[in-house]
Amino acid sequence: MKRCHKGILGVRKDPKNQILFSFSAREGEEWPSDDSDSDFLPSDEEDINLTRKRKKKSKGDNKQRSENPAVSADTMKKGVLCASLPEEIWNYIFQIVIKDSGPLPFLCRASKVCKMWHDLASRPLLWKKVDLSFGWIRAKQNTLKWLVKERLSQCTDLNLTSWTITNDQLKMVLRNCVELKGVNLTHCKKLSQDGFMALVDSCPNLEKLDVSFTSINVNAIKDIVTKHGPQLRELHIGGNYYLNFPALANNIFENCPCLEVLDVSNCRFSGDYVSIDVHKFQTGCTKLRVLRLGNSKFRLKKTNECLPGFEELTELSLGCLDSTKSGGINTAFVHDILVKSSKLKLLDLGGCWSMEDMTPLLGLPFTELEQLYLSSSPIRLNNLLGPLLQKCRHTLRILHIEKNIFSGDDLATGLQELFPPNSTSVLEMVNAAETNISQSSVENILRHCQKLHYINLSSCRALPRGMKREYKNKEIAKLKSFCGIK
Repeated sequence: MKRCHKGILGVRKDPKNQILFSFSAREGEEWPSDDSDSDFLPSDEEDINLTRKRKKKSKGDNKQRSENPAVSADTMKKGVLCASLPEEIWNYIFQIVIKDSGPLPFLCRASKVCKMWHDLASRPLLWKKVDLSFGWIRAKQNTLKWLVKERLSQCTDLNLTSWTITNDQLKMVLRNCVELKGVNLTHCKKLSQDGFMALVDSCPNLEKLDVSFTSINVNAIKDIVTKHGPQLRELHIGGNYYLNFPALANNIFENCPCLEVLDVSNCRFSGDYVSIDVHKFQTGCTKLRVLRLGNSKFRLKKTNECLPGFEELTELSLGCLDSTKSGGINTAFVHDILVKSSKLKLLDLGGCWSMEDMTPLLGLPFTELEQLYLSSSPIRLNNLLGPLLQKCRHTLRILHIEKNIFSGDDLATGLQELFPPNSTSVLEMVNAAETNISQSSVENILRHCQKLHYINLSSCRALPRGMKREYKNKEIAKLKSFCGIK
């Protein structure tokens, strides 16, 4: 399991759970359906078969309409509805629909409704942010070429995660999609350094780049950073093997003044640990908001200089699934990173066993933490859970303390700090799996946390039989009933 953080683990949205439009096919281009891998470019034989099916279906539809007036009336209503609103209104509606879910697969299906919808769905203006990673479209060279030519001329953000894209294909995309600002090439294993170098020469507006889990090397990233560094806002380079990473780190610090997101998690290095000059880092990247270093062997260089800190930092992810990789993440490391981070919203210290004394965390300036991840961590040894929760209990929404066995009543006492006096807790999610949480502590959470929609009590030995499992949404009411809480 890889820690590519948005929370503890980076979780992609599930395309099967989206609310989508579905209409019967009419005249227009063939788009992939919701349950097939069909291409945008059917073969000649497929075109002939599709034409025959349309004619056959058309005859059957005419017969059905004559026998069932209700069907005909309903179809006419749909046609009248489409024609009753001007194109500008439909275009605005389309923009609202694709704002969160993206153009796929909605625009594919909408194009089959009528000619006007087909023309609207074909407008490149609606294809600005395109995510091809879900498999709505079969990853073929001809398909990509057709998309680039017919739909993506104004695309600004393109996700090609896990596509078997070649160097020539990437060059073709970059050559024709001249407005690209964001490119995601995660798990594109076939790309070589020649392909990555095309990002230097053919993507002048590059602001966001994700080359996680690829074969990119230090030199290619250095060239990209040198050319596009002043405008680069997001850089995801995790999951790769690097030689001479310190030189690359210095190159990033010196050339990326606008960098907001840096992900270097799950990396492997030629040496044992990579040392980072924290003063140079904080001086060069003053706008950094998100820093992810989990499962990578980093340590900070000692310095006697006054640290400027990351004043805009909202997320720090240092969690390690492999405890052998957390050796450099000690209390001083966390303190130096967060010394000026009063806006911090997410902190992941799961598996950071080198932080034997977490007391300095209480003096850090963050007071509005929303997500706290302390799974399998030394927090159980310090009796500091309560003071840490008290520090952010008015804002904490997500708490992970799984795989921790606390001494005596430390856990119960610590959790009691979650509930502010004379106010209701905003806690929404609690993962207490494999802990010694008591039933009374669970009942307190259920009573005081009205917004709770998830709690994990799996393998909690102190709880009675039948209670030790995961609860989501409506199941919370069943748990309350089990505990006798109304």
